[in-house]
Amino acid sequence: MKIREIQVHRLIGGTVDGGWPEGHQPEDDLHALVEVIAEDGRTGVGSVFTNSALVLAGVETLRQHWQDESAVEPERVSEKLRQSCFWQGRGGTLEHVISGIDIALWDLFGKITDQPVHNLLG
Repeated sequence: MKIREIQVHRLIGGTVDGGWPEGHQPEDDLHALVEVIAEDGRTGVGSVFTNSALVLAGVETLRQHWQDESAVEPERVSEKLRQSCFWQGRGGTLEHVISGIDIALWDLFGKITDQPVHNLLG
């Protein structure tokens, strides 16, 4: 099964307790969800604590490395993404985006195999 698409969803709004760190407002774009969609329509979701525009740019930058990749090999795909951006600098936005994709791939893999992620991770 292959990865068909990755979508980025902006998260804004107040927190459960209504609080934000000083200097941030509920309408600030600080957090995004990454949704990995497999060719059969199943999805996995990961969280990225980075501005959604930056996450979208990262997903697009990495597109050639994730598009049509296996949806059931999260470790290999995540490592491929990390290796592909080595010369663009480790850390920062791209590493945040890869982490969100990695979380989403594990979520998707759990759904495909009908297992909780904690079992898959060992």
